[in-house]
Amino acid sequence: MRSRLYLALAAAAALWIAPATASPAPPGVRKLHVEGGAVHAAVGASSKQVRLTLDPDLQRAAERLLARSGAPEGAIVASDVRTGRILVWASRGKRDYVATPLAPSASLFKIVTAAALLEAGKVNVATPVCYTGGMSAITARDLQGRGATCTVFGEALGRSINGVFARLAGQHLTAADLRRKARDLGFDGEVPIDVPVAPSAAQIPDDALGLARAGAGFWSGRLSPLGALFAMQTIANDGERVRLSLLAPPGAQAGGDAAAPRSTDGRGLRPEVARTLRSMLEVTTRRGTCAKAFRKPDGTRALGTMPVAAKTGTLVGGNPSRMFSWFASFAPSDRPEIAVSVMLANDIAWRTKANLVGRELLEIYFGRKRPGPVARRR
Repeated sequence: MRSRLYLALAAAAALWIAPATASPAPPGVRKLHVEGGAVHAAVGASSKQVRLTLDPDLQRAAERLLARSGAPEGAIVASDVRTGRILVWASRGKRDYVATPLAPSASLFKIVTAAALLEAGKVNVATPVCYTGGMSAITARDLQGRGATCTVFGEALGRSINGVFARLAGQHLTAADLRRKARDLGFDGEVPIDVPVAPSAAQIPDDALGLARAGAGFWSGRLSPLGALFAMQTIANDGERVRLSLLAPPGAQAGGDAAAPRSTDGRGLRPEVARTLRSMLEVTTRRGTCAKAFRKPDGTRALGTMPVAAKTGTLVGGNPSRMFSWFASFAPSDRPEIAVSVMLANDIAWRTKANLVGRELLEIYFGRKRPGPVARRR
């Protein structure tokens, strides 16, 4: 059964052949342990243990979710979007995959394309777009003619319609436009954080077909889960690039104050563009690519009526072969508190996908804040 599911995914995704090894990366975060109600770890090349901003209970929950996923490699990272404080930094595999650009950015790159199109004033949520093909690849023929299927741009991101983004990128954007917006959102280069991390890399061809494919999320570079988190946090903050912090300030007490003061690193999006992206990303969990993951077996919505902004992505390839699965989100989308990024590099016989893992972490986070047998979050 798993093999049939894998083949179905492979048919619906572009075949992306990854390098055998990821790009060079700093040693990352190692040997995490809880002491005195706080999380400590060795960071970078040093073996010295330092205190981190992580939430001990949420960190343990994320580690359990990763272990249960069964993915050979994976990572979960979460932040308080209001301060940039890192709440979770969990990795599975031989390296610290939170800050390693192992996986292709896949359909998450559509966020970059959508942002560039909106900022250029080329589209709005009501813009009609017709397209053809694009289910598992983008060909030159897919970009010709009027297109057989039509939708509006406001639905295309949440439903992850490859043909829409390929056509619009080819018609209205240059490779420089995409590269610039990729850097603004954390898809290219290092994100602003107080520890050494490996840079993500956006690879945008200059030729028309290559540009269209990259705009739709095919072969558009490699992204770290930290980069995906930073993109969602930036959108949640109305386009403001809030710096991330993993190192607790000297003298910080155990509890909710283990974070440096909020600090910004300029602006990645105009506020009105960020708000439009937020509404488009809400489609993902309501009626888009992970609407099913946000429904419980009895048909009720996970997290109740809380609006959640999210983007998913899936690509198959690599050596050894992997089914790369992404989920990046923030919630509540109308009053953002937490951003979550999940990457699973699944084997052929996979157990779960990133959207389910991400949803479960959100449920754990918000479940602690509700009255009842679960303790309130401090």
